[in-house]
Formats: sequence, C-alpha cells, structure tokens
Amino acid sequence: MQDDHRPKKPEGSEQQSFLSVLFQGFLRDTAMLWVSVLIGTVLGAVVCVYFGAPLIFSLLGGALVMAVYVAWNNL
Repeated sequence: MQDDHRPKKPEGSEQQSFLSVLFQGFLRDTAMLWVSVLIGTVLGAVVCVYFGAPLIFSLLGGALVMAVYVAWNNL
C-alpha cells in the first residue's frame, strides 16, 4: 500500500544526525589543532637549528601554539 498523502521530501533536504554533526566537528577541530601544533613545532625546529639550540626545545613552540590556539577558541 502506497502512502500518497505524505508530502515528498526534496532531494537535498536530508538532515544529518546529531552524532554525525558532532563527529564532523570533532574531526575538524582536532585536525586544525594538530596542523597548528605541527606548524609551531616545525618553526620552532627551524629557530633551534638557526641558533644552534637542542631540537627538544622545538616542542615548546608546538606547545605554545597549542596554548594560544585553545585560548583563542575559548574567547
């Protein structure tokens, strides 16, 4: 039996579920955080190589960028 009284939905109006929207936001924010930490670490390594400092200090650049990123997002 066909339900002819139900209105037809347009092709592009499918809503995403709450969990899929939450998961997509989590993936997007996590990727942005890791990219920014990677950039900070690489730039810290360049500075360490330029000044002859140990490369372990380049991790401080990544941690500093992560701290600024998290603080900026919580404003």
